[in-house]
Amino acid sequence: MAAIRLAQLGKRVALVEKDRPGGVCLNWGCIPVKSLLHAAEIVRNAAEGRRMGLTFGAPGIDIVSLFGWKGRVVDRLVRGIEYLFKANGVELIRGEARFSAPGVVMVTTPDGDLELEAGAFVIATGSRPKQLPCVPFDGQKVINSDDAVGLVELPARLVVIGAGVVGLEFATVFGRLGCKVEVLEVCDQILPGTDPDVASSLQKSMAREGIGIHLGVKVQGVGSDAGLSVRYLDGDEEKTMEADKVLVAVGRVPLSDKVGLEWAGVKTDKDGWVKVDAGYRTSAEDVYAAGDVIGGQLLAHKAMAEGISLAERLAAGKPWKFRAVPSCVYTDPEVAVVGLTEVEARDRGIDVKLARVPLSAVGRSLTLGRSEGFCKMIVDPKTDRVLGVGMVAPQADALIAEAALAVELGLTAEKVGRVVHPHPTMSELLFEAAEAIHGRAVHIANR
Repeated sequence: MAAIRLAQLGKRVALVEKDRPGGVCLNWGCIPVKSLLHAAEIVRNAAEGRRMGLTFGAPGIDIVSLFGWKGRVVDRLVRGIEYLFKANGVELIRGEARFSAPGVVMVTTPDGDLELEAGAFVIATGSRPKQLPCVPFDGQKVINSDDAVGLVELPARLVVIGAGVVGLEFATVFGRLGCKVEVLEVCDQILPGTDPDVASSLQKSMAREGIGIHLGVKVQGVGSDAGLSVRYLDGDEEKTMEADKVLVAVGRVPLSDKVGLEWAGVKTDKDGWVKVDAGYRTSAEDVYAAGDVIGGQLLAHKAMAEGISLAERLAAGKPWKFRAVPSCVYTDPEVAVVGLTEVEARDRGIDVKLARVPLSAVGRSLTLGRSEGFCKMIVDPKTDRVLGVGMVAPQADALIAEAALAVELGLTAEKVGRVVHPHPTMSELLFEAAEAIHGRAVHIANR
């Protein structure tokens, strides 16, 4: 995104990529996983059809064809990005780049080495899956998220280590496709750091689907003498869980160790995240960084916004300044949050006002066969400004955009509640929550 926006603003741009354009999100993350989640949703919808008087036979799952379809979706979008580079005049250089001196980048290409000099450099190398020392990846039995989107056979039993966004989304995919899934998490809730109400609601929904979730456990290692097994501590008790594959989803680490940052004078923290100031400038003159490699929320849309903001700063001196960054979890029901949680707001000394509207208050949810979930709105009682929203609901990924708009622009609950929301839609959740703040909700009893 930085390259395209810089080119749009009249700059001459070269982009070096050693793999396929699109990065983790397009090739191994957002797009392939959401494609598989869509397939998993079809499986669930077919099963739920019985309650509506619709009957289907048991779904037949051809994993090779399914993953092939996923691959074609990814391929089409990769070609789209390559077209956009060409249309905007971005020079795409295939190779691996590293700084060789201040202001100089050496690129190793299939045709030999190429030396580049420029007025400014942008580091956007992203991140990779984090490995547990006691559970090393082998790409076969012990896999990471990159491996998981390229499987050619479904495991009968899958153990997922980590109940963050990635772990829970893969648990949903493989659980729907017929695998027995168990999730191990060292923290005392799923989605650590998320509003506890949101996490608890999602956990109950996933448990009803047969996904086992084990909290407060510490993985000790894996063994494969007589089949694959995971050893973990549950309190003081050591336990073992059998599996056919183990998916490790415990976070990500920056791709900053092979870029020659020391030659450019770019500093990182102790974990390798590149240090930048408010304008994305590193410790080196004319070297900038954006996206996963600088840490914080590792979200594709945040990285995109940072790239565009940086490009507009470099080319026009007018960066895009933003503060509200929504986050989505594509489980079923989906989870979406933006702004402050109740705990975060109270930690800042704000005596918040809260509204919590159950999903069943919105007629559209029942037409979708969904009644579990809610929308929670956090408001500053002094200003009536919306500080944050969390929801567990179908279509939460789309609904959160309106909440992000309210947080970003500092809208009041009063204003959100005075916008006419179409009926019957899931967007009425936000309308009801905003009205409930002032005791005016019409589809729930006001408290």
